[in-house]
Amino acid sequence: MKEVGTIYHYPVFLLSRDIAKKYAKDIARLVNTIPLVQYSEKEVLAEAKEDREFYSKWKHSLVVFDDKKPIGVIIGYERKSEDNNQYSLNSLYISELAISEQLRNKGIARQLIKLFLDNNKKFFTLDGDVVYSIQTNSADWNQHVIKLYESFGFKKIAEKQYENRKDVILYLSTHT
Repeated sequence: MKEVGTIYHYPVFLLSRDIAKKYAKDIARLVNTIPLVQYSEKEVLAEAKEDREFYSKWKHSLVVFDDKKPIGVIIGYERKSEDNNQYSLNSLYISELAISEQLRNKGIARQLIKLFLDNNKKFFTLDGDVVYSIQTNSADWNQHVIKLYESFGFKKIAEKQYENRKDVILYLSTHT
C-alpha cells in the first residue's frame, strides 16, 4: 500500500486495484451514504461504464483508513472530453467523495480534496493541461457540497437534467 499522506492521524493511501478488491464492500458502503447513490462492489472495481473509460483510476483515487477499515474515499479518473458543453475538455473527474457518517463535519472531506488536488497534477493517459471536474446534485440539501468545491475554486459550468434530479457540473482549472 502506497501512503500518500495523513489527515489528522488517519493514513491516506493510493486506492490501488488490490486495495479496492480487498475493501470493495466497505468502500461501496461508504459511497452509498451519499444521498441518491446506489454503488455496488462491482462498481468500486469498474474501469469503464458503458462507453466511458475510467482512465488511470488506480493512479488518482485515494482512500483514508482508521485502523484496518476505510473511513473515507475519493474516486477519480481521467475523463475524456465529450462533444457537449458539459465535458468539453479532458479532465480529472472526481466521481465519488464519501466520508464515514460518524466522522463527517470534522474537515476530513476538505483535507481529502486538498490531498487529491495536491497529488494529481498530471494526466497519465490523456493529453492536455489538467482540469478537474465534478458533477453533483444541485438540490438545496446538497449546497454544502457545492460550496465545499467552490471553496477550492471550482466554478459551475453546466447543468445536467435527469428524470429525478438536476446536477451541476463544476470545473477547476489551475492554468490561466
